[in-house]
Amino acid sequence: MVRLSRGDWVALGRAAILDLLAEQHAAPLVELEARICDRSWKDRHNPIDPHLLTIARKELLAEGLVDELVATTRGGGDVAVFHLSPVQRGMARRISDAAARKRLLIARWKSWSRGTQHMPNLIGAGGEAVVHQSLLTSAAYGYRVLQPTRGEVATIYEQPVPGGPLDNAAWLLTMDPRTQMPGDPYLVPIEVKNVRHTLYPNHWESYQLLHKAAGLANSHPRYPVLPILICRKAHYRARQLAKDLGFLIFETHDQYVLPSERLQLDHVEEVRAELGFADLTVTDQANPRLVDWLSGTVHREAPKFATRWMDFGRHHIGIYAALRDERLRWRQRTPWLEALHAAVEANFDTAGGWAPSEEDEPGLM
Repeated sequence: MVRLSRGDWVALGRAAILDLLAEQHAAPLVELEARICDRSWKDRHNPIDPHLLTIARKELLAEGLVDELVATTRGGGDVAVFHLSPVQRGMARRISDAAARKRLLIARWKSWSRGTQHMPNLIGAGGEAVVHQSLLTSAAYGYRVLQPTRGEVATIYEQPVPGGPLDNAAWLLTMDPRTQMPGDPYLVPIEVKNVRHTLYPNHWESYQLLHKAAGLANSHPRYPVLPILICRKAHYRARQLAKDLGFLIFETHDQYVLPSERLQLDHVEEVRAELGFADLTVTDQANPRLVDWLSGTVHREAPKFATRWMDFGRHHIGIYAALRDERLRWRQRTPWLEALHAAVEANFDTAGGWAPSEEDEPGLM
């Protein structure tokens, strides 16, 4: 198989964007990524990394082949949609109608993730519910969930969790398979990021977990800590970062929505079909893949990853505190990530191929 260059992937991204906009007439960024980055576009090639699709989109905008139309939704938020440019004769109305429809669907989806006066945060709560039920199902494999009835953990060791409450936490009790004697327990802090965008090393979400986990490990170094991040999708560079620092990532490949009497399932189906969110899933039940991972992979990897975290990862709490700040723009975050990357290189033979680059900024809502 021929290995494609970065330029090849950008060219494929350009072609896919143009083809998609010709078909859909208008599409927001999250739809472009859902249809081109989450899966193969019309089975023509493998999914394209979001940061490469961003390069392709910026090139098309700069060349005037694609234009951006920003308008305010009923909920008061600005939503940008993209369409082909220049607008061909007879296409203006089709583009306008398609853009209005996509903005309505985006506003609906965002209402589930942000919550309103009449509707809770169904996406955030949905991810946390699935993880909590999966942990409870895994109890037979040595997990003692700290808050079996609600999940969220605000205190550990009779003290507030440093950096704020965790989405979940458990003690992992291990056993030597040969002697059947109990092994060391691991404290497992868990954060759930049930978001649509693919997580990169520069995104803030990972560092919220790492900041809290470092605080717990530094305050009680006698007990090994094994941080776990659960998200919809993580870029391979984020997984390399996890290996270097000593934490685990599980990708659900689903975005969960908590069942609710106020949630109209036909609205969910419209968002799923018309925005390409094929993985949008209404459930609060355990994920069998996550249960298998917790009962197998985590047990096997716990000694290696917890050792790396206790020996190295936990000592960079200041960097994690800075990087968890959602307000920092991409370029403001890069120096902190460079410092973390340099620390890995100074202590180990390699730093996993996740060196930050300003060219690698993926598009976000």
